[in-house]
Amino acid sequence: MKSVKIGDIKIKNPICLSPMAGFSSLPFRIICNEQGTGYCPTELVSARSIRYNGVDKSLKYMRISPEEEGITAIQLFGSEPEDFEAAIETIMSTPVLKEVSIIDINMGCPVPKVIKTGSGSALMEDPVRAASIVKACKKTLEGICPNIPVTVKTRIGYNAEDKGKPDFVKALADAGADMICVHGRTRPQMYHGESSNEAIAVMREAVRGYGIPFFANGDICDAQSAKKIIEDTGCDGIMIGRAARGNPWVFGQVIAGLEGKDIPQMPSAEERKAMLIRELEGRMKYLPEDVAVREFRCVMPFYIKGLNGSAGIKVRLCSAVSLDEVKEILDFG
Repeated sequence: MKSVKIGDIKIKNPICLSPMAGFSSLPFRIICNEQGTGYCPTELVSARSIRYNGVDKSLKYMRISPEEEGITAIQLFGSEPEDFEAAIETIMSTPVLKEVSIIDINMGCPVPKVIKTGSGSALMEDPVRAASIVKACKKTLEGICPNIPVTVKTRIGYNAEDKGKPDFVKALADAGADMICVHGRTRPQMYHGESSNEAIAVMREAVRGYGIPFFANGDICDAQSAKKIIEDTGCDGIMIGRAARGNPWVFGQVIAGLEGKDIPQMPSAEERKAMLIRELEGRMKYLPEDVAVREFRCVMPFYIKGLNGSAGIKVRLCSAVSLDEVKEILDFG
């Protein structure tokens, strides 16, 4: 794929990690950057929580490291423009966060506890409010750091019958969004069923004349599916989500496939286990060991998926409480 510019930021390889709660940790984003990703947003963080509680409560989710991960992006969710304004002001006044490259707005999360607050994909039902949030973010950044672009990640629709929401993405573009990424499922689908490239294409065409990059997301798991979504939607970039869980090597494989090169083989079992340990140790740099291991339990099974004896190993890993125990289970002790 050709490089793209989000605002003034050049994305050399517009093949990126899709933000995922529980998975898009700083150590994992650093690993994905090494595999060639264009950039990797943080998992979603509540703008309201930052506004009223400061960054301490959310710092473990939004911590960035420009030196190690390159282009950085913090993803915020919420339903009130004022919350985003305050959150951005706080972020930009916090030393460990103010070097962020991109502010991303989540308008696609389908989880009920997010939806009930009017956030996430609920904003698709209120394009006026969604546009006001984009405008508020842009205006706030203009007064602090005007070079930071504002992007939006959303879905093809809020209701099961939706086949793309062209008016919604037009409202976002009119409000000044610097990039829009669309996931090819509706809110009721959550992460089940097939992603619709056709519906993504409808939304892509709606904003083609705005001259902003358009990214596509959904069911991209290898070079073949990456090629298909690019051809079907005419997108400028892609984001890979669930296929990257425990498999950061997917980015190198997709990049090689799109460039017509030989696709690298999956690493050995020992290499996969070693990467698991590396990510866990990375999390332990800013979390207590027991907390890091407990929160990492949902990630570890993906690193060993398909390996001999993985079912039994998975059960043991999901009750591990220390790094030494994890190493012992993986025969690294």
